[in-house]
Amino acid sequence: MENYSKILEEIAQSSINHGFRKLSKSKVDENLIYGDIPQDYRDFLMEVGFGSVADGYFMFYGGLIEAEEIYDVANNPEIKKVLLFGDNFSGDAIGFLPTENWSIVEIWHEDLTIFPREEKNFLEFARKVFAKEI
Repeated sequence: MENYSKILEEIAQSSINHGFRKLSKSKVDENLIYGDIPQDYRDFLMEVGFGSVADGYFMFYGGLIEAEEIYDVANNPEIKKVLLFGDNFSGDAIGFLPTENWSIVEIWHEDLTIFPREEKNFLEFARKVFAKEI
């Protein structure tokens, strides 16, 4: 398992309401219908959970969501490949692109453009979110 101890410590010590709920291994395993999802993401859901960071800074979903559940894919078929794990409460969502080695990408709500993120893995992304560096 990845080590999310610093994030858990921040949640415990923070006066900001984070509101996270952990998922059981069986619930996390339901995401395996999408393939071999990154272990650090699975660990996050079990160790930290899902919820809102800092009352509206970022929302981690309780599992992967197909982009077409949120966005119109009729005019943007390329976003059908993206599996979302969260959003910034402003319409921009972030997720994995399984066809590109589970790289992390962002979908901008203005024009539904997919932008690659610089983070190399989910653990790095999660740390940036809690440090409010995204």
